[in-house]
Amino acid sequence: MSEQIDDLQMSSVVENGLQSDINSDLPNLHAMGFAELLDTTFSLYRVHFWAFLCISAGSCPALLILISTFLFEDSVGSSTKVAIWIPTVVVFWGISIFVIKGLVFASAEAYLGRRIRIGAVLRQGGHRFWQCFAGSLLFALLAVLLMFISAISILVIFNLLFGDASDIVGPLFVSIIAVFVMGWSATYWCFFVAAVLVEGKTIREGIGRTSNLTSGAWWRVVGLMFAILLLYLSIGYIFRIAAGFLLNLAGFVEVMAFLQTINLSTLWQLLSTQPEASLSYILIFLINLGIDTFTTPIWVIGGTLLYFNQRIRKEGFDIEVMATRQQEGTDAKKN
Repeated sequence: MSEQIDDLQMSSVVENGLQSDINSDLPNLHAMGFAELLDTTFSLYRVHFWAFLCISAGSCPALLILISTFLFEDSVGSSTKVAIWIPTVVVFWGISIFVIKGLVFASAEAYLGRRIRIGAVLRQGGHRFWQCFAGSLLFALLAVLLMFISAISILVIFNLLFGDASDIVGPLFVSIIAVFVMGWSATYWCFFVAAVLVEGKTIREGIGRTSNLTSGAWWRVVGLMFAILLLYLSIGYIFRIAAGFLLNLAGFVEVMAFLQTINLSTLWQLLSTQPEASLSYILIFLINLGIDTFTTPIWVIGGTLLYFNQRIRKEGFDIEVMATRQQEGTDAKKN
């Protein structure tokens, strides 16, 4: 083992005073390959479907409030709309972090063989919220900065080397860099939230913990996370194709026009189009919202399982959990 974990950290998924279920079946924890990781992800989602869906739906009210800010009459003035829009976006970001934290907590509870209690998830949502909020904002800023610097550098270099051909080659390599940044940021962000939430780490410790867990297996871990994200996006795209055909049959929008929309582009269309065209965009937004609510737990569960999988591979987490559970059972019998 590369390092030892404190007994206090091992006695619970999170250090929030919640008692584990001593009488629950001991989970079969072991290192998993990619196929088994995906199978476990869908198995946990299927067994606890309604719990995960309820948690994921927590961001819906914030999104509906966010979309409503674009529907104010022009009479309120652009400055007033901006003054309302900015704090609404901040609140939406905070609620999104709250929801993801809840999904990580629920994923950890389900993986370790415990019952998912919505009340416990809600209480856990406020636990170490600001650490996760600040850390997530830091990772987002780093990802945007890395993407911006990389894109500008690549476009300049390819413009000097290829001239007119840079219009094709440059964007292609920018897309590759975007994929790389997405895989890196998703991996580190998910591991960071899990380390802060599960192990009670600070922001600095959480970043260091992420680097430690991925060291020596960086490409494998990031590759697995990217595969999970790709599966999540593919499932969402399949649902969008089906919704697009239904909307096309109903005469609302063409299939390809719908498939080109995502939440952010739909919000921009709502902001920039005329009021008479907003009904179609609102419908598109609500459908995208429903699909994202349904599919979001997939990548969060997968990322949380990947975090535990790395702890098992590097630290023997499964052995320590079994020892801790057995000790808890022995103590319970004595009492």
